[in-house]
Amino acid sequence: MLNIGDKVKFLNASGGGVVARIIDSRMVSILIEDGFEIPTMISELIRIDSKDPAGRFFEAHYNIDMPKEIPQEEDTVDDRLRHLPHHLTADRKSEDIYLAFVPHDQKWLITGQVDIYLINNTSYDVLYNIFGKTPLGHYNGVDYGSIFPDSKLLLDTINREQLTHWTDGCLQFLFHKQQTRSVLPPFNSEYSVDGKKFFKEGNYRDHPMIQAKGIVVKVLSLSTHFREEGQKEEEAKAQKAAVKNESMIMKYQVAPREAEVDLHIHELVDDPSNLEKAEILEFQRNFFIKCLDSAIASHFMKVIFIHGVGNGILRTSLIDHLKKQEGIGYFDAPMSKYGVGALEVRIPHNE
Repeated sequence: MLNIGDKVKFLNASGGGVVARIIDSRMVSILIEDGFEIPTMISELIRIDSKDPAGRFFEAHYNIDMPKEIPQEEDTVDDRLRHLPHHLTADRKSEDIYLAFVPHDQKWLITGQVDIYLINNTSYDVLYNIFGKTPLGHYNGVDYGSIFPDSKLLLDTINREQLTHWTDGCLQFLFHKQQTRSVLPPFNSEYSVDGKKFFKEGNYRDHPMIQAKGIVVKVLSLSTHFREEGQKEEEAKAQKAAVKNESMIMKYQVAPREAEVDLHIHELVDDPSNLEKAEILEFQRNFFIKCLDSAIASHFMKVIFIHGVGNGILRTSLIDHLKKQEGIGYFDAPMSKYGVGALEVRIPHNE
């Protein structure tokens, strides 16, 4: 951050000078040896300070007489707009991000230049990326950078003819906090502002975010957007699980609305040698429940579950579960075909 009186050197040109005025967050006015002031982007300057390693490397001396007193300009509405204090919106009820269009001339709102601000009324540091949409549907990079919580940033000052570059486009945000319970996903969305709004004075209203009259557009509400996104994600997961369960029984279909499922572990797992007996039993039981649920959802009427002949633990576990299922019948499958190692399950309400 540069301050008035700092000695600086131009990165992309010879020479340097002293910071005479702070124009805005990105630009300062440099007083050079000839006595002229040159507006320069801060990114194109390096501060010369003998205490700083980089400063010693670029050290240079400029014969510049700084005024003893820097004249203080009157605090105009425009100046107040450019330097919105932090925490002005600390009592917010929701966390939102806005684009604001503020006319320079507050008396003649539909003429003259317009300041465009990004307002970050959230508790997050926000990295932003803004694209403008062309009439051909392409995207032009308009601006990118970062903005502090509870603050606003002047993006550009434009003529009315340039408004179309800002009324349609795409916004991208990343959210950062020193400490947070959960990490917000990136935001990416197109936006559009009705261009007709800018030609009616009644659309320019006083707004606490800008402390003047302007058109303020909410482009993102964190609580609403991410809650809806979370709900959509949960619904998608549930739907995906339902489809998966519903289609599971189809793999074992042997006749219309009938299936045969072999629960022997070697039929279910490629290599069961690493499984303990308790793990095998739990896997077989869970697989049986999933197949039964899938058969019910897919309107099957009959399913044969082959459990095999053993110590009877798996069979007992299956019957215990079937006893709790209302409206489902079960009995031993035909011995002539399956011996004593299978259960036939009937689902009457699917008939």
